[in-house]
Amino acid sequence: MAGVSEPRPLLVYVHIPFCDSKCHFCDWVTEIPTAELLLRPADSPRRAYIAALCREIRERGADLAARGYRPEIMYWGGGTASILAEHEIEQIGAALHEVFDLSGSLTEATIECSPESLDPAKLAAFRRVGFRRWSSGVQSFDDRRLRKLGRSHDADQARRAVHLAAEAGFEDRSIDLICGLPGEDVEEVTETVRAALGLPLTHVALYPYRPAHGTVLRRQVTRGTTAMLRSEQKIAYAVGAQMLVDAGLPEYAMSHFGDQRCLSDLAYFQLRMDWAGFGSGATSLIGGEYLAHRRGFLAAYNRDPLHFDERYPAASPAIAARLLYQSLTTFEGASRELWQERTGVPLEEVLTLGPCRHLLGFLERVAEVRHDAEGVRLRRDQITGAFIDLQFAGIAGSGGDEPRAAALLA
Repeated sequence: MAGVSEPRPLLVYVHIPFCDSKCHFCDWVTEIPTAELLLRPADSPRRAYIAALCREIRERGADLAARGYRPEIMYWGGGTASILAEHEIEQIGAALHEVFDLSGSLTEATIECSPESLDPAKLAAFRRVGFRRWSSGVQSFDDRRLRKLGRSHDADQARRAVHLAAEAGFEDRSIDLICGLPGEDVEEVTETVRAALGLPLTHVALYPYRPAHGTVLRRQVTRGTTAMLRSEQKIAYAVGAQMLVDAGLPEYAMSHFGDQRCLSDLAYFQLRMDWAGFGSGATSLIGGEYLAHRRGFLAAYNRDPLHFDERYPAASPAIAARLLYQSLTTFEGASRELWQERTGVPLEEVLTLGPCRHLLGFLERVAEVRHDAEGVRLRRDQITGAFIDLQFAGIAGSGGDEPRAAALLA
């Protein structure tokens, strides 16, 4: 392309803001009106959303391609990306293929699914778009726990979904699990991880439960029980993580286990490349600028999908600490080179911003934070414990940097 020396790598993210249920642990859905979240393909606002989404992909995508961006990673998430009907999958896929060359450039293409929304025909439609990696939010293999979480699937549907993905030809198959939930003992965690290891999976994400503001489960976490819940969660994670590692799934970042790494998560967390998010609730990081469509404003997005509700320099106080938080959950931490490349600002300068100082101030009290020529990172064996402490900091209310650091998770 004239005027462009070489392609610029890009992560393309497509956001589907619909679900079959409003899960009790999920902070993403707290701002979404239930009637909007549960829209079906025949509903006018949902049809308008698919049209607006395709418009944004075509118009913004064409501009990004003209600027030399070439997708290396594609990810459809939500919400529930697999809630899409086959004709909706085809519409969105056609828009993407119209503006981007996805034929041979993608190193990873992930479709995020929920077990109850899958069938062989739909999985075949995702394969035709170009997806090779399948990821599903299973969370637990205990039916009572799934009901408490407000999930729409049961354990048998979760098992069946993994087998369907394998039969459909997905080369990389991952599920998400949650450990350390209120009232969950280590035996339940062990049984859930053991059930996962009995399935044809190549990757498992094991997340410590986060008591997110505004969720049903958050109300079960009180000031008097947080210390006990923290300690139990650390034990639960340690037991589950060891089981996964012993089964041949190495841990390569907090909560991430597998030989086939999730490149999309690492691209986000470590700022390995710019990303373009399409859809209501999606964010982008393009040319050092952070752009966002606010979630819960579906009608506004449908009217003008090219308008951004938030625009900030990536190295601004409003954004930098969120990005730093994600970087520090990886074993490599925040890279000076990548932060300079993505934000245009030296990492050392970013670390002086108030929110970043509050975050580091908290982490330095609970773990060893290492600064060197490569960047900033936590000691590998202390990452999970430090971030579990941070997740409960705002509830504990112990003063100092805790509430301000915990506000990053709100």
